[in-house]
Amino acid sequence: MAEPIKAGVVGLGRAGWGIHVRQMRERDDFKVVAVADPNEERRQQANDELGAEGFPDLTSMLNGSDAEFIVVATANLDHAKHAIEALEAGRHVLVEKPMATSVPDADAMIAAGKKAGKMLTIHQSGRWFPRFAFVMQMLSDERLGDVFMIRQGGYGFRRRNDWQTLRKYGGGQLNNNGPHSVDQCVIMMQSPIVDVWGDLQQIASPGDTEDHCKVVMRGESGRVIDMELTTACAATTLPSLVLMGTRGSLTITDDKAVLRHVKGELKPLESADQPLAEGRAYGVPGGDDIEFEEVEIEPKADPGKSFYDMLHDCVRDGGPPPVDPATSRETIRVMAEARKNTKFA
Repeated sequence: MAEPIKAGVVGLGRAGWGIHVRQMRERDDFKVVAVADPNEERRQQANDELGAEGFPDLTSMLNGSDAEFIVVATANLDHAKHAIEALEAGRHVLVEKPMATSVPDADAMIAAGKKAGKMLTIHQSGRWFPRFAFVMQMLSDERLGDVFMIRQGGYGFRRRNDWQTLRKYGGGQLNNNGPHSVDQCVIMMQSPIVDVWGDLQQIASPGDTEDHCKVVMRGESGRVIDMELTTACAATTLPSLVLMGTRGSLTITDDKAVLRHVKGELKPLESADQPLAEGRAYGVPGGDDIEFEEVEIEPKADPGKSFYDMLHDCVRDGGPPPVDPATSRETIRVMAEARKNTKFA
């Protein structure tokens, strides 16, 4: 068996410790050999539980350890700086979402990765959700026809007062949960995004960042995606996803997906070229006889090879990265466009 990948993790918070360290300690092909965090207690915990050497910052970890692969899980505003530093030190790099807080920073990261000849990838884990895999399958389901409109929503009413509510750390709803939702929308568009409009508001949480987001995107194909992401909505029955197609619609609410579609063929219909509506009635004289079928489907599908399996194959065997940074860069671009003309630009 090949030697495990020697990993270093900078930032031992919820993502660094609770997501990445947790996954790597359960595998035989990764070994966390070094960690970096300004909190001594967290460094000691990593040493006690993993035998990992602790450092107060990334620079000292890069200079003092043989970690070949670095996980950047620091505050959003530091992602680009830390990723570039690790790449320039000759390490492979995985960055937590968001990739960066600006398009120029994302471009600088991609350039640093190419120059170093090392892997740069982003933890856009939403692409591996079984529900998202199901949605991607349904986009090509003949029962829907051509999907022209998508509504995606993440709703709740809850407040927070941690660093994610402050702009100086790169906080805010769009940077925090937005990278998952926007990234999925970029993929669901299935064509280049040509128009973006956004509305960001601060409603219930303290700080100086938004807790309510609405982003509308239009693709080159004409498909429109309306995304809402908010912690200021107390409704409990709103669907998390709606696909509208030329033959039917799919709605996902909680763990239930319902597909309602036209049964059989739609009869040809032509406009009545006359200025008066027959019988002073709107619609189709005599009614439009459309038969529908409704089915309930479990909204889950196999997302395929796991993120960390792909990560290992990339570092050890030169396979493709789990997430091409160019695709994540597009997510950052859409988020930047959504911020324009808001007070959070």
